[in-house]
Amino acid sequence: MCAVALRQSRSGVSGVAGARKAAIPGYIEPCDPTLRERPPRGEGWVYEIKADGYRAQLRLENGDVKVYSRTGLDWTEQFSSIAASAGRLKADSLIVDGEAVVYGSGGLPDFQQLRRELGPKRSARVRYHAFDLLYLDGYDLRDAAYEDRKRLLLELLKGAPETFIYVEALEADGNVVFEKACKLGLEGLVAKRLGRPYRSGRQESWIKLKCKKSETFPIVAFVEKLGAHPRKIASLYVGRRENGKLLYAGKVRTGYTETTAREVREKLDPLIRRTSPLDVRIKKPKATWVEPTVDVEVEYGALTDDGLLREAVFKGIRDDLALRKVKAPRLVPSAAGRPKLGVPQENILQLLPDAVVPSKEDLADYWKRVWRKALPHLGQRPLKLVRHVHGTTFYHKGPLPKDIPESVHQLRIQKREGGQGTRLWVDSLDGLLGLVEIGAVELHPWNSTVEDFEHADRIVIDLDPGEEVKWEAVADTALELRALMKREGFETWPKLTGGKGVHLMAPLDEPMLHDRAHRIARSLCSEFAARDADRYILSAQARRSGRIFLDYLRNGRGTTAIGTYSPRAREHFPIAAPVTWARIERGIRPDAFTIENPFRVRRR
Repeated sequence: MCAVALRQSRSGVSGVAGARKAAIPGYIEPCDPTLRERPPRGEGWVYEIKADGYRAQLRLENGDVKVYSRTGLDWTEQFSSIAASAGRLKADSLIVDGEAVVYGSGGLPDFQQLRRELGPKRSARVRYHAFDLLYLDGYDLRDAAYEDRKRLLLELLKGAPETFIYVEALEADGNVVFEKACKLGLEGLVAKRLGRPYRSGRQESWIKLKCKKSETFPIVAFVEKLGAHPRKIASLYVGRRENGKLLYAGKVRTGYTETTAREVREKLDPLIRRTSPLDVRIKKPKATWVEPTVDVEVEYGALTDDGLLREAVFKGIRDDLALRKVKAPRLVPSAAGRPKLGVPQENILQLLPDAVVPSKEDLADYWKRVWRKALPHLGQRPLKLVRHVHGTTFYHKGPLPKDIPESVHQLRIQKREGGQGTRLWVDSLDGLLGLVEIGAVELHPWNSTVEDFEHADRIVIDLDPGEEVKWEAVADTALELRALMKREGFETWPKLTGGKGVHLMAPLDEPMLHDRAHRIARSLCSEFAARDADRYILSAQARRSGRIFLDYLRNGRGTTAIGTYSPRAREHFPIAAPVTWARIERGIRPDAFTIENPFRVRRR
């Protein structure tokens, strides 16, 4: 009977459009939904319930079962209940995408209860919410349409052990179903676009809708419960990463059980340090500072203007998000047949978890269309890169990839803090395409050339508006600052950032040391900010709501700004575009141009 079922399954797979016969891969980077406040508009969307649990990828090959965490860690032992039941599925080989959950006393998935149930004891309470099928019996299904993958998954799970729960797709009015989900106390929904293939990384074809605000934060300190035996925490201080800095995000006072309070205290014990790990110091006399290497999930009510958490509640340690040193093999092996490696921690200057990244094919096509205009701005300059590798988007630092194409050049420099460093640079279309090969998405050039990298040949001032600042105010500020800089002898041209601001670019008649360029930029911004202290700020850490940050820090040795014509890792893939002052006066938006239409204003 099982053999017949398998033959039927294979026949059904082979007839699906987009199914491709291929060897089974190892870990596949998951499709990561884009977070939105409201359901998507238009037709062709369905909705799945989002469980409050751990993302888990199930892989079965000839009786060998592996279960991976969302970052590709081998969590077969932690997910032992799922692994033990997988052998009873009617398939020889498969890869399923899903969520591991445990239902609490209220009948809803309970994140903390799930953590207590994980492990080799094979808890009968763990359930696997299966919502996508990526591979089945010799066929890669990622190019198949969403609804075809769901149909095959439903057939696969008929008669499956009770550990497996098929996640239904609801075709309904998004606003109505979202409202009902929130009233039921669910974490949220994931809207998925019909007819779309499965793609790794952050995607717009999957939209995440959360009823409750919840994010991951690094622990920076704890307050111990006085007199407690055994030791336990009373509260945690958490941080947030912004522009490469670790800043204070707030205090988490509630949400701990006796067990978790003790577990967290012991986990932090070997990480205790004498000084604060924060880049901006704060006074916390009761704090015991720790290395910020342990992440926790925190539910909160809102954020203050200063970016601090309100009504923060501890949900659990996110040990499933730890970066592994070596990932399991990707679907497409390297040319030598070796598995790809994960992103080493020493290469990550700053993670960009909310980035939306175009495909390499789209990037290559874009550079082929704009390279002649882009190279005068990007060519022959040391570059800082935002890369997307193995599903992770990050500002790159440290050692470079070993497989850099010959068209991408390397510049050896002496770092100010000591030691040798290497910066990449390009001077051709092949060089830009070579950067795409190594996962480069955003290009941030120095304000100097490789021939004379110790001297700046331009000054850049970034107008970065806070919340509630209208674009008209940013445009007016740019025009007023242009007039001031012109009186000081600087001719400027404007560059839209592709984000929410604008750069004033001031080429220098004679190159100067970077420190001098930095002092001039600071002096210009200080003089301008003095006109209205309520509208302008000079510190990235000051309260930004309703004010414009005059960012002169884009000037200095090794400091950068987004490059002209560089794509941005954001929704719709805007580009940093050069424009005329006349267009600024007419109110052109900062994300007006995209990689799809780099020379034509995007319709909203």
